[in-house]
Amino acid sequence: MESAVKLYRADLVTAKEPGRLDCLPGGYVAVGADGRVTGVYAKLPADLAALPVEDLGHRLLIPAFTDLHLHSSQLPTAGLGYDGSGAEWFTRYTRPVEERYADLAYADEINRELVKKLWENGSLHSVIMATTSAAATRNLLERLMKSGLCALAGKMNSDFGVYGDATEQTDVSCRETRELIDWARGRSDRVGYVLSPEYVPAATPELLRFLGECARQENLPVQSHMGEGENDTGVVRRRFPREQTYAAVLEEYGLFGRTPTVMAHCAATTETEFAAMARCHVTVAYCPHSSVEIPGKTFLSVRRCLEMGVPVGLGSDVGGGHTFSMLQNMVCAVQMSKALVHDKPLSCADAFYLATKGGGSFFGATGSFEPGYWFDALLLDDAELNRFLPYTLEERLQRVIYCGDSRNILRRWCRGEVLCCPDT
Repeated sequence: MESAVKLYRADLVTAKEPGRLDCLPGGYVAVGADGRVTGVYAKLPADLAALPVEDLGHRLLIPAFTDLHLHSSQLPTAGLGYDGSGAEWFTRYTRPVEERYADLAYADEINRELVKKLWENGSLHSVIMATTSAAATRNLLERLMKSGLCALAGKMNSDFGVYGDATEQTDVSCRETRELIDWARGRSDRVGYVLSPEYVPAATPELLRFLGECARQENLPVQSHMGEGENDTGVVRRRFPREQTYAAVLEEYGLFGRTPTVMAHCAATTETEFAAMARCHVTVAYCPHSSVEIPGKTFLSVRRCLEMGVPVGLGSDVGGGHTFSMLQNMVCAVQMSKALVHDKPLSCADAFYLATKGGGSFFGATGSFEPGYWFDALLLDDAELNRFLPYTLEERLQRVIYCGDSRNILRRWCRGEVLCCPDT
């Protein structure tokens, strides 16, 4: 008779808090029948000692990654337009492909590849903003539900033309969003709908009010962009003279921490807003690659956010960022922190925390090997990277982060189940 508890033995590395790695060579993880971790051990206790163990050798076993912010339609433009201005990147590349994404056959092709890329790079949890196309958004949700990944995805809401014509009409945006919410309700315990106003300047008060009511009535999470630069924060001040800031506007309409909320970028966010984010437990999706690849952005101090108690995770921002790889995003986060000379730079341990438990906390108990957490994990083969020195586990992890890629990932578990490559 098969045991209700599965035991794995490997070299374990996890980060329960920023700046500190928990390394356990030849450690054991016990996983219950419900897919949650029941214990982590250097030596098995007596009540587990007789159970079969799957010995994974001296490979690294780490928590799976979370990608807190990316755009489904922008996969074809990743790597394009970074030589010009931010406006050129948007008008020449981003907007045209977002409009083409309304073609369902085209959207399906992109969505299939997107899901595969997330799996391939070990981002088993993700928060995805689609476009204003309801049909393409539904297709994305269907693809995610078939994949076994955990994700939140939503139709982008954008009914006010900030720098041109509005992307959609208010009544259509509200109706299609309501239809998607109703369609997605109860279909999956791994994939859900996330309310997705593009950003405050691109939304009318009527749309924000509707989305806030949806959040309250349906207890739905919220994603958006916040404080990408001085241009858009200036638009917020002019359009909402009473509230003045992103945080105040979003709080006014019930879209700021009343349900789980993630805000991408926050490069031009004020100290007062960060204090509100800490108070309301609003998460920052820090997208290091897009902060340097899209011209005109200011830079976020992740260290300051952590010191203020603001939850932070990493986002690829594809296609504002060029890669799905959380390994590369970790490296860029560390490198960017070194450029902010007034900050204490992030360490590899900090970046690893952001990619695992930091971002995973937005989904609840994932991103760490702790009792009660989902066993969402990656098995890494780093043998080719550790041949030349007697590396410690911490040094092996650093080598993988800086020198490894998705080919080092041998196996992926989501909620205790081995996750095979999605059908492409």
